[in-house]
Amino acid sequence: MNSVAWVCTGGEGPTNDFDLHSLPEPSCICAADSGVDLALSLGLKPDFAIGDFDSIVDVASLSEITYDMYPTDKDYTDTELLLIHIKQQNLPYILLGGGGRRFDHLLHMYSLFESYGPPLHWITCREHMLLVENSISLPLRFNTTVSIVPALISGKSSVTSNNLVWDVKDYEISSSSMSISNKVLNPPITLQVEGPPVFLSIVSKL
Repeated sequence: MNSVAWVCTGGEGPTNDFDLHSLPEPSCICAADSGVDLALSLGLKPDFAIGDFDSIVDVASLSEITYDMYPTDKDYTDTELLLIHIKQQNLPYILLGGGGRRFDHLLHMYSLFESYGPPLHWITCREHMLLVENSISLPLRFNTTVSIVPALISGKSSVTSNNLVWDVKDYEISSSSMSISNKVLNPPITLQVEGPPVFLSIVSKL
């Protein structure tokens, strides 16, 4: 893949023990509001930032970053403004952050994928959500906890797995039907997906 944006946002994100080198190299690094803090904590310098920056630890950190400032009272969240920007660039993206803390923020983040497309990877402090559009084979460690969930709220897919403790066959993955807290039995595991993409959620911290 030649061009991919790394999008850093607020909420719980990956820590320094996550191997960023395992991800496709970014053509640009962008941040929404306190996503600037996340980027800097990971040793990343954003090429562009957007938001009202009411949650950022040190506004002075913006001095060496190109950014667009918005008022606090607005119709879009800072993350949505950034995803609008990314979509206008026609770039696939990897999402860092956005986990935990407030359920309303988490649910809104998830809902944005309907309008702007789901990320190729979504990494929080506790899980790595990997987008699966057709099929995938992964050499995950024995007993790793994984879940299969829809990548889009409206998505309804048929999924078949191999080498999980509780394999699924032509199983519906949707907002009302998911495979939660499954386990790797024999690596590599494989998934076959028919229909809209799904996320394979790989739990890194319980």
